[in-house]
Amino acid sequence: MSTETRVLLVDGDAARAAETTRLLPDVGPDAVDVVDDGDEALAAIGRRVPGCVVSEYDLGESTGVDLLETVRTVHGDVPFVLCTADGSEATAERAVTAGVDGYVRRGVGDWEDRLRARVEDCLDDDTGTDRLKERALDEAPVGITIADATAEDTPLIYTNAAFERLTGYDRDDSIGRNCRFLQGEDSDPAAVQAMREAIENETSVTVELVNYDADGERFWNRVDIAPVRAGDGEVTHFVGFQTDVTDRVEAERTAEHHAAQLAAEREGLEHLLDRINGVVQETTRGLVEATSRTEIERNVVALLADTDPYTCAWVGEPDLATDSVSPSAIVGGSEDGPPLELAESDGPVARAVETGEVQVAAVDDLPTADWHTGRTDESFATLAAIPLVYRDARYGVLTVYSADPDALDDREVTILAALARMIATAVSAAETRRTLTADNIVELRFHVGDRSVFFVDVAGRADAVLSYAGSVFRDDDSLGMFFTVESDDPDHVVSVAEEHDGVEAATVVTRNEGVSLVEFTVRSSGLLSTLAEYGADVIEIEADPNGATIDVELPREANARTVVDHVEAEFDEVSLGAYRERERAATTKQEFIAALEAELTDRQLTALQRAYFGDFFEWPRPTSGDDLADSMGIARSTYHQHLRAAERKLVGEFFDRP
Repeated sequence: MSTETRVLLVDGDAARAAETTRLLPDVGPDAVDVVDDGDEALAAIGRRVPGCVVSEYDLGESTGVDLLETVRTVHGDVPFVLCTADGSEATAERAVTAGVDGYVRRGVGDWEDRLRARVEDCLDDDTGTDRLKERALDEAPVGITIADATAEDTPLIYTNAAFERLTGYDRDDSIGRNCRFLQGEDSDPAAVQAMREAIENETSVTVELVNYDADGERFWNRVDIAPVRAGDGEVTHFVGFQTDVTDRVEAERTAEHHAAQLAAEREGLEHLLDRINGVVQETTRGLVEATSRTEIERNVVALLADTDPYTCAWVGEPDLATDSVSPSAIVGGSEDGPPLELAESDGPVARAVETGEVQVAAVDDLPTADWHTGRTDESFATLAAIPLVYRDARYGVLTVYSADPDALDDREVTILAALARMIATAVSAAETRRTLTADNIVELRFHVGDRSVFFVDVAGRADAVLSYAGSVFRDDDSLGMFFTVESDDPDHVVSVAEEHDGVEAATVVTRNEGVSLVEFTVRSSGLLSTLAEYGADVIEIEADPNGATIDVELPREANARTVVDHVEAEFDEVSLGAYRERERAATTKQEFIAALEAELTDRQLTALQRAYFGDFFEWPRPTSGDDLADSMGIARSTYHQHLRAAERKLVGEFFDRP
């Protein structure tokens, strides 16, 4: 076989192969053969053994590591470099085990120089493959150790840089020692024994155990140990691969802990509910059979009212607009009567709604009926008001009555609280299903006077009026918010804004008479982020020297009270100003924007927004393409490329969709 071909390049992507060819050492264009896949590579090597094989990882139906293993088996020590953007720790580990002479992650650091150096080493007749393999081991992304199997106590004779980073031990601190120095108090004895037996039996083993770094910090280590045999079959060394799996193990253990907690809670719940003569089975059946929140509430109150010691039960969700509550389902009493004004009541129902805790009271001690319909007969001696809470969401209050003044003791309250959790969980599931096909939305208006909110502070100190015009997220996780500003001196508004802790930068995008467009760069935190966490979409913001209003929308089933409670509790001088329910449009503006944004790159979206808000589409244009390009820090030609691409996609949303 001839060795005339200096380099064999294996890559099915023509553009990528051309780029790689340009990066190779100057061996002449005729000295590089390019093939598409592993089969063509093996055929080429069979015809002429190259001085070096350079392979991409993804070769269609096989991988570069598969090709490497075949080459090592069939052709022996043909120099082989794996250069890929699809690498991983597992890929690197497998490649090193198969005997790769060089492993280069495309696009990482000075990868071009490292690729050229690896190929030069392979082509240099005076450079041995042992040194190339050592360099490959040194640069592997997983910790690698080599121990001498012929010496007493199997001491380490080699550690790579990744091992040093993982453990904090320099090579001088590790060489000559058995790797057990990483073990400590919490290291699993069974895993340690498994490694000991594998070394004694000269076999491979994989274990996971707690190790300790040089600072004494714990970490979970996956250790793979394999024997290395000489030509006569005698084991001369053991190679070990060390991988930090702390995040995965802790995540698994956290999940197991949560699962155990849930299992324990279910077990305790079942034990408690068994003490109510059959109500658990009936309640569960009622929850499972119900297909809507209304059915859940009706089934539950009917079951409880028909079970001793309860005589009446009702469920109601507070009305945010009127700050009152009325039964949405009641059995054993009448739903007639005025709503219970929560702000005017200090009774158990109002306290349960406000505190989220179970409240028990004697009916005779109540100044008002608290929705037991005004009856004072012997059927209504005592009541318990139990909030329906699932995670952070509040779904109203369940109230039960008993004729026995002593019936609602701690045992019964515990049972009712457990029932309420079941009910709230079922309601949450039903509301989630409805959210997916919700036809109604809730509009909330908040009045904001909190000066920690930047647009409130800026409007007040700059004596200006700010109107929200839109926003865009940046690559660095900052948020660009656009406001039209009514002020004769927009530069003063910018100066005031830049003094606010929540504003990283402010820029006047366009200037018109009395009204300018200003971009404020902020981090995703504060009031707007809190609203977003609960699924609220900001529709409008108006800020003037006296304060601000924020209009938001959220699905009817998103539990508006929870949003209001969290916002009012977290921020000073923020209060609900209006609450309205309305039908959702067939396709909302937010849905259209979301679909369009999925098609646009960040640059294209930013270019389109700045052109629109800067009146670039008006004639005569008050803003030039140069102005808009400068505001993005790019060339005018580049800006127009982004804008034209965005315009094409925007028009496509109208004409390409069915």
